[in-house]
Amino acid sequence: MRVEIVGLFPLYFKLCPRAMPWALACGLEGPADQEREYPAPERDRQRRLVQLVRHLAARFGDQVEPVTVPLPSLRGAWLAVRHRLRSDEMAVVVGGRCVRVDDDYGVLDRWLAACLARDGGT
Repeated sequence: MRVEIVGLFPLYFKLCPRAMPWALACGLEGPADQEREYPAPERDRQRRLVQLVRHLAARFGDQVEPVTVPLPSLRGAWLAVRHRLRSDEMAVVVGGRCVRVDDDYGVLDRWLAACLARDGGT
């Protein structure tokens, strides 16, 4: 099941966006010297993105396909308007429904499990 992660992730996209999901899922970290160039809120958003991708991989494995959607993209802007997302928020969108991500993944886990059960795990 495709899981769109919507947010403002400039540090993520400064690195190789095609390789980062694989690198993050394998436990590899981004270059620390590049991270230091960004202000603390951006580094925090990056940390939250990494934690979310790792959590999704550990909890749901290959049942979910995380896809990042940057806010500045057309789809990101559309999703932000549709779901009233602020630039400092991160959200997960599946099948037109949205859950904002915080540090407690309980609500997100229950919602994704329900989506998987409804869709037959695909």
